Amino acid sequence: MVGLVTGGASGLGRATVERLISQGASAVILDLPSSDGHKVAAALGDRCAFAPTDV
Repeated sequence: MVGLVTGGASGLGRATVERLISQGASAVILDLPSSDGHKVAAALGDRCAFAPTDV
């Protein structure tokens, strides 16, 4: 399973990404290019990626 999480670099979105990963899923953080998405994805490991997005 792969979860796509908008606003995943901080707050509730980040908590959602962390929960998905803890339950065995992979996650893609969708957030503004200026966010900390790259740092968050790197910190969460191989099952997490960042895709700069402006929704």
